[in-house]
Amino acid sequence: MNNSRGRSGYTLIEIAVVLAIIGMVMLLVIPRLPSSDQENLKISARTLASTLRYIQERAATARTYYYLTLSPGTDGAKVFEIGADGGGKEPSDPLLQRPSLKENIQIADVVIPRLGKVTEGQLRLDVGMGGLRDFVAIHLRSSGGQFWTVMAFPAGGKVKVYEGYQEEPQ
Repeated sequence: MNNSRGRSGYTLIEIAVVLAIIGMVMLLVIPRLPSSDQENLKISARTLASTLRYIQERAATARTYYYLTLSPGTDGAKVFEIGADGGGKEPSDPLLQRPSLKENIQIADVVIPRLGKVTEGQLRLDVGMGGLRDFVAIHLRSSGGQFWTVMAFPAGGKVKVYEGYQEEPQ
């Protein structure tokens, strides 16, 4: 007797090929999906903290002076390198030329103990070989009203990121 019943189903190779195709499509689609304000806020806080750490390390190792301009109430945060003439110029490092803040993220205010809370205008944070001169708390706000805080500590290069609005180091 010949057992010739029709067998239906998929082979392991067919399933593996389909999963591989789905995986490739997801790799192309997921990065193009719009991100939320909360995610942009988190990324902006971490990027700003990384930028502050990086310019402090570069200032110490390359003996170059930098300053970061912050414009509370806007998305203005830009790094400048102090040239030989004492003026600010675009940094030569491409990592420092990129914007730190994502779309719909603003600097709500900046707290520096000797200046208090600054909510408008423009601030200049000088970074020399010894790092920052003062403790700085930068509050970032999304268009939805959520906050993240970036705190930079003087002389040590330490920068921390906190979810929410923090005024005092923890």
